[in-house]
Amino acid sequence: MAVKCGDIVSFMEEFAPTSLAEDWDNVGLMVGNREDEIKKLMVCLDVTPEVVEEAESNNVNMIISHHPFIFKGLKRINSEDLKGRMIMKLIKKGINVYSAHTNLDVTVRGVNEQLAKVLQLENLTNLKSYKTERLLKLVVFVPKDSIDVVREALGKAGAGWIGNYSDCTFCTEGIGTFKPLEGTNPYIGSQGSLEKVEEYRLETIASERIIGKVISAMKSAHPYEEVAYDLYPLEVTGKEYGLGYVGEIDCATSLNDFAKGVKNKLNTPNVRVIGNLEKEVKKVAVYCGSFGNEIIGAVKSKADVLVTGDVKYHDALDMSQMGMCVVDAGHFSTERIIVPRLVEILKERFKELDVLSNNVEKDPFKFI
Repeated sequence: MAVKCGDIVSFMEEFAPTSLAEDWDNVGLMVGNREDEIKKLMVCLDVTPEVVEEAESNNVNMIISHHPFIFKGLKRINSEDLKGRMIMKLIKKGINVYSAHTNLDVTVRGVNEQLAKVLQLENLTNLKSYKTERLLKLVVFVPKDSIDVVREALGKAGAGWIGNYSDCTFCTEGIGTFKPLEGTNPYIGSQGSLEKVEEYRLETIASERIIGKVISAMKSAHPYEEVAYDLYPLEVTGKEYGLGYVGEIDCATSLNDFAKGVKNKLNTPNVRVIGNLEKEVKKVAVYCGSFGNEIIGAVKSKADVLVTGDVKYHDALDMSQMGMCVVDAGHFSTERIIVPRLVEILKERFKELDVLSNNVEKDPFKFI
């Protein structure tokens, strides 16, 4: 079965909902057509001329990047600047570009979780609260002979999760009435006659991020031409997403040895370290990409050491004076780790698709 650009967009926005992105961010389909049939897919951290050239040489017609290909507003697209030339080439070659940024940082199996996994952290909890998942109650009215089929379809689509319990529903019996009018093709009854049918009121719960998929599955499984259903917003919330994670390494060690371990695990030639190199550390906070000073309080109260990137001088000075320990492994190294993981996730979902990791991008910084 052909995979369209829109299929991949839908999956990415279920995996890393755009609602999780920061307000200042720009995520989604940057260049392309949702109706394009995708033959090959490539994952990268940044869309650069070298990445575009690699995609073209490998007959890739869709790129998924972590950093937004288009971030600041564009006033013109022409061949006189680098971004304009890249956009023109992508369109000419029929290469779609999708970007998932801060939403991919915080989602389940996202960048921060992968960073924690690479560093072999256990017992993960959120470093700082960020956003909570919005839940909806779905109610649908189903004839008795179709209740199991519809209920199973809802569960397979992801509805009915409450904590560690799946397929949670509730049914009540009742009598449904309807009159098919001219132009209808009723499953039960005939045009112009009021019908009374024994039906179930089937209730379940679903995350807002998958509600479109759930409703589509429900309608496909339901026998009625016109499906009667209701959606209710709920005051209770679902999963809480955080900015970064806190976890523990297996055995406490010195900051010096821990920093060397980070360097090896992230395969980076250098790290910057703040703090007493002899201090013992066990509880580790991770915050991928660019460090934000809004998490200083959370790190100080919850962790012995922070692994992050792009720490500014004055933030480093403040944290040093507070007695905090920080390993700055750089922006590239703390985020590049998502590329092979995302390739695996996409291969798992789109088994018929050739999914590649780019081989040309490198950290722009060199160490002498």
